[in-house]
Amino acid sequence: MAMHIAIDARMMGAGKTRGIGRYIEETVKQLATQQPDWTFTLLVRDPENTSFHASNIVFKKADFSWYGLKEQLLLPRIVKEIDADHVWFPHWNVPLFFRGTFSITIHDLLLVHQPQSAKASTRHPMVAWLKRVGFYLVLKNAIRKSQTIFVPTQAVKKDLCSFDKSVEHKILVNGEGLSSLPQPQQERIFPTPFLFYVGSAYPHKRLELLLDMWQVISINHPELTLIVGGEKDVFMNRIMKCCEDLGLPRVIFTGQLSDQQMADYYAQASAFVFPTSFEGFGLPPCEALSLGTPVISSDIEVLKEVLPQQGVFFFENGSVDGMIRAIETVLVQGEDARTQALLGGEEVRRRHSWAFTAKSMIESFQKHETKR
Repeated sequence: MAMHIAIDARMMGAGKTRGIGRYIEETVKQLATQQPDWTFTLLVRDPENTSFHASNIVFKKADFSWYGLKEQLLLPRIVKEIDADHVWFPHWNVPLFFRGTFSITIHDLLLVHQPQSAKASTRHPMVAWLKRVGFYLVLKNAIRKSQTIFVPTQAVKKDLCSFDKSVEHKILVNGEGLSSLPQPQQERIFPTPFLFYVGSAYPHKRLELLLDMWQVISINHPELTLIVGGEKDVFMNRIMKCCEDLGLPRVIFTGQLSDQQMADYYAQASAFVFPTSFEGFGLPPCEALSLGTPVISSDIEVLKEVLPQQGVFFFENGSVDGMIRAIETVLVQGEDARTQALLGGEEVRRRHSWAFTAKSMIESFQKHETKR
């Protein structure tokens, strides 16, 4: 039976909120392809400026930002006007007064464990506190009232059950996939060997450990450069200032990168370094592996679930010495490490699929429609 699904796609697009934005875009493409007889109404901020089109996709304007008062007050009315069979919110920000059948995606519970890892934490303490209280209210409401909670990994499911045991029965682990990055160019994007990191500079990413590592590696390997990609926001500016204060040599902060630039840096790096202490999935190291680049990664539970053994050199979470040893191992192994990374990349592509993510969603939507 054909269904009409409404999707809050205001975050769609890697340029807006890279992780969630790419997740929405790739999943919507798969939903529309796998169910050509269904109608998908996407709520977007600018219907005239969308990244793709399909005959079964309709756009409706919802021109206000996420996490704000307008979202709480205006979104319920707009969704009600659509009159869809089911609504999918690809995040936890479901308006408190929304009434309808819906599912959500919980990517992680970072703000439960590390509330400082958000832009709101840079504001006045009272504003940050109010934001935190609002987050808890909205999150609790969303997970309690949703029909299904999609999560990317078993680690997130475990964490969510610890947060609220009553919702365990409706959690569905349906993974994420790898986007098709552009073909890397043959011409070198940087003339000398380099280590690479790309992502945010939020506290949980532990970029200060990256700088601690570089104090040693930069001396031991004067031929190497450290390249850090990611938005130059207040968090990245702090890391840049710390780097300057330490007088660290050969560190380049690129700012935001296009998909082509990311593909080039991934493919040409001697290794991709990922010192994070908290993730819901961990897309960057998967992308690096898919382009044949060895990964130096913290050994947190979710990354050991998502990443293969081949091509990945784990170090104890928070250990600078462990990170240095892993990097030295990759540099010594050279082409052998890259061969392992190619095998790891093949495994990553086999294990993580946007097609599977969407297929499990479709089955969930159909199940709840049958029960109505």
